[in-house]
Amino acid sequence: MKTELKILPKSEVQLTVELTAEELATYETEATKRISQNVEISGFRKGQAPKAFVLAQVGAEAFFRDLLNVALPRSYFEAIKEHKLQVISRPDVKVVSRSPFKYEARIAVLPQITFKDYEKIKVPKEKLTVTDAEIEEVVEEMRKYRAKYKPAERAVKKGDRVEIDFQGFDDGGATLENTKSSSHPLFVGEGSLIPGFEEELVGMKIGDKKKFPLKFPADYHHEPFKGKSVHFEVTMKRADEAILPELTQEFVEQVMGDKKTIAEFKDSLRGDFMKKKDVESRRNRENKLLEKFLKEAKMDVPPVLVEEEVDYMIHDLEREIGNRGLKFETYLEKLKKEGKDLKKEYTPEAEKRVKIRLLLNFLFKEIQIKVEDTEMQAACKKVLERAPVAEKDSVQKQIDSKGELFNRLHNNLMLEKLFAKFLD
Repeated sequence: MKTELKILPKSEVQLTVELTAEELATYETEATKRISQNVEISGFRKGQAPKAFVLAQVGAEAFFRDLLNVALPRSYFEAIKEHKLQVISRPDVKVVSRSPFKYEARIAVLPQITFKDYEKIKVPKEKLTVTDAEIEEVVEEMRKYRAKYKPAERAVKKGDRVEIDFQGFDDGGATLENTKSSSHPLFVGEGSLIPGFEEELVGMKIGDKKKFPLKFPADYHHEPFKGKSVHFEVTMKRADEAILPELTQEFVEQVMGDKKTIAEFKDSLRGDFMKKKDVESRRNRENKLLEKFLKEAKMDVPPVLVEEEVDYMIHDLEREIGNRGLKFETYLEKLKKEGKDLKKEYTPEAEKRVKIRLLLNFLFKEIQIKVEDTEMQAACKKVLERAPVAEKDSVQKQIDSKGELFNRLHNNLMLEKLFAKFLD
């Protein structure tokens, strides 16, 4: 067998393989036996018919296809081993000639990564504080959550709970589709409707009608309304004002389920708030670290890996839309009408994801990050403990099989150790 390797751009190679007549004859013999075991050939037992009779029975093209199924995988694997290639995708194979038997395989290989002085990359810790104003805001939200309501005998203010009828019209006075709602509930000032709408409700009373123009945001999620001017007519059907509970010892006991002073209550909130900030800060630092990795490292990403990631992202989106009870084909038609290309939009993010994975694997090896058996056992135990009773057996089987769940836990532990090395 003769092989030739040609280096291509974007971390791809072209491998040319040519088999000798003797090698091809060996593969032909095996293909003959395979076919004759599955095809009835008069006068011969299964697997015993000579090549000439097999060819006469199935035809030259069918015989050649079966020959490829035998010769290609084995010769390809030997050629990969010979050139010590780290293959990361299926080959794109093209038969160049049948006699001599010769083919070309275009292959994506693990890219060379140049990443100098990576150990010097740092993301400093932020100094975290929790202000009194932040605590008061949390307390206020807790009071709102436990608020009682009574009909408002005054004009509507921010914070009131209201119900309204509304309809949108174009500049010519024609009604606009998807701009009508009856007895629509909302809390004034929470921003559930487009900017400027809820401000127009302030000052209205039950039974009042009002007309006002509004311009939709340029980045509004529904394409036909982006930047569009709409004239609204609103009727105030109901308005309730909130009666907030006082911050008392009794209120604290209801919230905490324990006897604490107001000062202890606020200290507890401060501690919870600090933990939340700490988690958010850590996540932000991790993301900044990955961005620095991407900026400093140099590599050529094989296009096939990006294409595979785009396909995965689209498949994930299809599953998500299906879970909402919607048809993916309808969603694609809508995007097409809006002039959007899903694959084109997903490509930059897909390339970023691929680069991050390649970089992390590179660093795992460079820094020699390893996960001990005891660490994996502890991680698996935690997952089992958190699993619902009805799913524990299924989770245990997934762990025992060392499949996707096991690999995900292993990778998470590796990633935690990598982050700890750079961030702690």
